Amino acid sequence: MIDELTYHYEGMDIDAVLIICHYPVTANSFKLQYGIVVKRTDQLSGAEGEETARKMGDFIRIGNPLLCEEDGPVYQLRRRYEQFHVDVADVTPEMTERFEFELDTAKPNAAWCEEVEENLGRRTGERV
Repeated sequence: MIDELTYHYEGMDIDAVLIICHYPVTANSFKLQYGIVVKRTDQLSGAEGEETARKMGDFIRIGNPLLCEEDGPVYQLRRRYEQFHVDVADVTPEMTERFEFELDTAKPNAAWCEEVEENLGRRTGERV
């Protein structure tokens, strides 16, 4: 997954690209790999960018996450991963069927931007 992100802070916006991939390791765990590129600006030093990237390593696993449509095919991925943790004789067609999932992010991005604007407006005491 590749996410192009813009973080809005007081007086500045920070552009970043987040790359995440994951694969199963055991029946109860997976390997999560990620990388983030944070664009340097006059307002953000290299050290501050490094700190932002370091915070990404503080993520923790949530056993039963609250999901929404925009989270993508979480359960299809779980079914696919099951095939790596069972005997060959127990592999079902659902586990090996390939699928593609495309997500239109226009609506959630618009809603997110609106919510950010409202929050910034409340913070400054006026609608931005």
